[in-house]
Amino acid sequence: MPDRRNVSLTYGGGKLELSVPGSFMAGDVVQPRALPPRPRGEILAALQATLETPIGRPRLRESVRDKKVVVVISDEFRAGLHEVIIEALCVELAQGAPREVVFICATGTHEPEVYCVRIGPWVDQYARAAGLKHRFVAHSCDDPRLVPIGRSPMGTDVILEPDFLDADVRVYGHESKHHYMNGYSVVDKQVLPGISGRRTVEMNHKRSLSDDSGPGRNPWHSEPGRQANPFAEDMRDIRIMAERTFLRADGSLEERPAETFALDMISDKDSLYWAASGDPDAICRLAVQKADEQAQITVRRSRYVLISPGGPPASQALYGVQNCFDMAMKGAVLRGGEVLVVAPCEGRPDLPPDVRGIATSAGSKKLFWDTLVALKDRPIDECRRFIEDNFKLYMWKTFRVLKNFKDDGLTIHLYSELDDDVVRAGGFVPVKDPQAWIDERAARSDGVINVIDNGNKTFILGT
Repeated sequence: MPDRRNVSLTYGGGKLELSVPGSFMAGDVVQPRALPPRPRGEILAALQATLETPIGRPRLRESVRDKKVVVVISDEFRAGLHEVIIEALCVELAQGAPREVVFICATGTHEPEVYCVRIGPWVDQYARAAGLKHRFVAHSCDDPRLVPIGRSPMGTDVILEPDFLDADVRVYGHESKHHYMNGYSVVDKQVLPGISGRRTVEMNHKRSLSDDSGPGRNPWHSEPGRQANPFAEDMRDIRIMAERTFLRADGSLEERPAETFALDMISDKDSLYWAASGDPDAICRLAVQKADEQAQITVRRSRYVLISPGGPPASQALYGVQNCFDMAMKGAVLRGGEVLVVAPCEGRPDLPPDVRGIATSAGSKKLFWDTLVALKDRPIDECRRFIEDNFKLYMWKTFRVLKNFKDDGLTIHLYSELDDDVVRAGGFVPVKDPQAWIDERAARSDGVINVIDNGNKTFILGT
């Protein structure tokens, strides 16, 4: 019997145990570099330590006395240590005696009632413990209170939260990583899509149809050849534009720079890889560098790929699973190759049955999935024209999947809890037995397989 290697892949909240013939494996299982677990108190202390030594800025507590401060915090769709970030910033801000602190949960276009459930109570808990006069705002991209401030250099209409624009000091609490469209999730994303109006997000996200938009490319990258990304360049420009715009009490706008500060980190559940604070521009450059150190991996492309996006929320719906197609799958597979994606796609129980496991809402299902079903049999040029002419949020994911099928010639198989007919409707191939899938392809002796775990958190450069 040939030598076999046991592989354990994340499957929802558990593990999927499989075995692969040793000669069929292209190399070791590909995954982000492991981060050793650290006690919560140790992580908090590390964040407090970096707040004591900011880069290019005075200490935050020294800049906020008697001023209105806004703190932008990611929503719960973004996995991370939100609670620890909130506590660290509350403790630091309280030492400076600000007049008021407004915490904004940066939901972008996500439903605030779903993705701010714990953020608000955490803010109240730690702000009260620190003695801060505070308010909490759950951003809604359709809120009529949002303020238009002009157009970005690329022509995007910029519409933002008023509590951000009238604050004297603007603080970001963020966690960085690779990103499937922006290249890197950096502080820029706290403004766009974080606290932006729907029109701003839609106009910016249409730039994701560019072939230059995608993982590993961002204007903050140190390598000139990896800086071009119109999606990310527009985000950067809009954050900088927002930081130079002040909303007066009478509703008029004034062009003057606000004081800014960022606390950023790279973490994973109960671990911390890197943290820094200070000038947002400097922190963005560092975050890109550190993300590459932690989760950029170079592999030789293979005919076959077995991939897990990771655990929830990445594994709950195909909408989120798609991230790993851009982040990891595309760099690991040869043109014309075959991929097996393992993700339960069980969906949130509060969603309708026809949405559950496909997308995060009825609206995103209609635009992402229904468009995919309608276009999957059409030529790619026709698909591009349709999406460009009818672009709405979530359609950029549709276009990326269509390119996987049509430009890259990939056959993407799916092991999940979704109904087989639903899977086929989107152009995927349902699989009931992942072990049999592996063994059948190994027996062909026509290539090897890259095995990837936590693909939503891994950027793969293919050779």
